[in-house]
Amino acid sequence: MPQASAQAQPTPDLGSMLQVAEKYTVKIRATVNWPVPPETFGTARGTGFIIDKARGWVLTNAHVARRSPGIVEVAFTDEEWVEVERVYIDNVLDIAILKVPQDRLPEDATEARLGCELSPRQGAGVVAYGHPASLAFTATRGIISSVRIFGYEEYIQLDAQLNPGNSGGPLLDVSTAEVVGVNTANMPGMPGLGFATPIRHVCPIVNLILDGKDPTQPQLPVYWVKTARNETLTVARSFPSMPAGNALPVGGLVLGIAGEKPVASFPDLMTALRGRSGDIALSVRKDGATSTITVPLVPGQPVMSRRMLSLAGMLIVERNALDLDYRDEPRLRIEFVKQGEEAARRGVFQWDQVETVGGQAFNTVESLHDWLARRAPTERIAFMLRRGTGITSRRISAEFYRIEVLAGDARLLTMKD
Repeated sequence: MPQASAQAQPTPDLGSMLQVAEKYTVKIRATVNWPVPPETFGTARGTGFIIDKARGWVLTNAHVARRSPGIVEVAFTDEEWVEVERVYIDNVLDIAILKVPQDRLPEDATEARLGCELSPRQGAGVVAYGHPASLAFTATRGIISSVRIFGYEEYIQLDAQLNPGNSGGPLLDVSTAEVVGVNTANMPGMPGLGFATPIRHVCPIVNLILDGKDPTQPQLPVYWVKTARNETLTVARSFPSMPAGNALPVGGLVLGIAGEKPVASFPDLMTALRGRSGDIALSVRKDGATSTITVPLVPGQPVMSRRMLSLAGMLIVERNALDLDYRDEPRLRIEFVKQGEEAARRGVFQWDQVETVGGQAFNTVESLHDWLARRAPTERIAFMLRRGTGITSRRISAEFYRIEVLAGDARLLTMKD
């Protein structure tokens, strides 16, 4: 992986900078037949860029590479599409890393220089590069309008035009020719209002993978006070399952990991937690006093390890709840229903929860698949489904439906299917 530059270089010629960018920028398309919402059925297109030529690694958006089982392909200037492997898909940031076979990389391909140490500055000149509306290798220029925080994520707001197809492409700092962000989204109907994921949050993920560590984002067992829609570093309360001695104090301000540099924002805290597991010591301030409190991290679910079960035109997944002791609901859920197939005809809805199958409760799709594999293909299997009513009364907050489907076409899916 290219290292961040030690010091700013003389301002590069914009034309020369874009000629180099063309050598590391690729087209991407990903096709999904079993979508995990909010993704949809079909083919997505976007942009990516080479960050490590020796490994064939390409960085792009997760919504371009998709978080569902499917096939991902890239193309260089010759328009020949090459099937690639998804190395990593993030469960919080909208980024993914793909791997191109070494023998399919063009000889003149190069890799982008990442501005890992660059902090986006309002007013800095930037260029967005990519393939908008199938117009290959297109540049749009602008400035960093602001740096925003939405929920868990930090974004660079820019006025350079971003359009469908730009997603996943590099956002270049015109003064250094380094990649400062990954172009991610625009505001529909509002030209000049685009957003990019700062590369400074991506570089730690890449470095953890290079070190053989899992960069999946863990969570703290805490509910946070929000300002508008944004998470803050102020504790609202701990999960009910937390032992009292490990609970962070209500109203306490988390300063960061004890003994390390304080963090200034929620996204900075989340980035600092990557690659860690087990207990973590946090520095917390309340009522003018600072203390160290050790809390257990809640492990995230690696996207690439997801397993899903397709059966009778429905996609069954494991529900990912951070505080399972608090959410007393079935672990399996119907994530997608293909219209016209058996499950849809029998009245199965998206988001129905699987209470029992054949009178048994299952916590994993693997165990359900193994059980179904022992049934005769023509055997009809009874599913008891739980469906929310939207009514707050606990007695009638859910309805239950019994449906039967054939066991014969059960298939266990991975992210590589």
